[in-house]
Amino acid sequence: MRPDEELLNEIENSNDGDGPDPVFTAGPALAAVAAASLRVKAAESDLDAAVAAARESGQTWQAIGEVLGMTRQGALKRFRPAA
Repeated sequence: MRPDEELLNEIENSNDGDGPDPVFTAGPALAAVAAASLRVKAAESDLDAAVAAARESGQTWQAIGEVLGMTRQGALKRFRPAA
C-alpha cells in the first residue's frame, strides 16, 4: 500500500499536470476522503486478485464465501469473472 503522502501528491498533481481537481481544493478533509477512497479501491483490487488466485488453486466458492462472511452464491455473484 502506498503512503498517504504519495496518494495526496498524486491528487495534487492530477488533471494531467494542470493541478488539483477543484473538489480537492476545499481542504485537507476532502483530500483525506479522496485518499481513503483510493485505498478502498486498491484493497478491492487486491481482494479480486486474491479470490482469483484462490479459485485457481482449487478453492471452492463455499470456502471463499465463508472466509468473507458471505454465502457461496454471494461470493460467486461478486467475484465470478464476466462471461
